[in-house]
Amino acid sequence: MRMAVCLTCLSMMAGCVERETVNEESDRPDALPPASIAECRRAKGPIKIDGIADEESWKDAQEISSFDVHWQRRKPKTATKARLLYDDDNLYFTAEMEDADLYADIKGHNGMPWLNDVFELFFKPADNKLTYYEFQVNAANAQLELLFPSRGAGGWQRFAPLTKLGMESAVVLRGTLNNWEDKDEGWTVEGRIPWTAFKASGGRPKPGTKWKFNLCRYDYSVVFDRPELSCTAPLTVSDFHRYEDYGELTFVK
Repeated sequence: MRMAVCLTCLSMMAGCVERETVNEESDRPDALPPASIAECRRAKGPIKIDGIADEESWKDAQEISSFDVHWQRRKPKTATKARLLYDDDNLYFTAEMEDADLYADIKGHNGMPWLNDVFELFFKPADNKLTYYEFQVNAANAQLELLFPSRGAGGWQRFAPLTKLGMESAVVLRGTLNNWEDKDEGWTVEGRIPWTAFKASGGRPKPGTKWKFNLCRYDYSVVFDRPELSCTAPLTVSDFHRYEDYGELTFVK
């Protein structure tokens, strides 16, 4: 959804991306394996949303570090490590991202944070329903939260003004924002999404429930030829909304 072609995508989907052809020469024995299975474990205590993610529960959460450029069968230029937790009231997330050029100038709720350095989460709770969800937080802590009744119903332009799902987030920067002349280290995001946000698809899952999911990232940098996209789902094309390729997230006690 970026650069010249992104203007045509805006009316369709937030976080949609340019489609790129997989390089057949990269179809080799050491190609990246699918990274499609993860656990969301139950938090053992309260989680404070401060962008630090230093509670004991986070130490027990599964680290999800398989952010790759799957459709090109390569590793990303910058690494990402994410974790997920849940309790009776919320789904929690945190991600630690390498980033040498912190960039985010989009502010406010349900704008276009994908035009900045951004962390994204996609969830499709039910196989028998077309409903799915997208959440984004950029490096300035601007949020986007969307409930899509279906991919064919319209995208950001239609649903952004209508959606308020209650996500909370905090960001910690390891560097200076929007100064392309210095070198930064990265940023961390931490957040929670109330189970009421998923009411349209059944609400809070029971232990053992499996959802389709994808964790994604945009990294903009003055040293890149184009924004660097990476994600956890083994996408066959660079479309973050392609839930046919999403991974499997199991909620466990």
